[in-house]
Amino acid sequence: MEADVVDRAVEEYNRFRSPEAFARIIERRGDGFVVEFSGSFCATCGVYDWLEDLRYEIRRLDLELDAVIEDWKQISDDTIIVEFKLIRRRRDGP
Repeated sequence: MEADVVDRAVEEYNRFRSPEAFARIIERRGDGFVVEFSGSFCATCGVYDWLEDLRYEIRRLDLELDAVIEDWKQISDDTIIVEFKLIRRRRDGP
């Protein structure tokens, strides 16, 4: 179920942000996933906001699921690798 939400969130992210930013899942882990973000957004201010936008897509699709950025690294002028950890939350609390 969580994998389906993440896949749909990446599709939505790309639908609305491409060609400036494109997300591609490159690894799945037991409690998270790794995404390669690429595009011209890397040369803009507020790069972190582009990375966090995937979190908002996930939360929009599943109010109890969050994806926390664990680490990120710019590997070229137009590519950033981001490690996310999935956290299941209750709707009535933190």
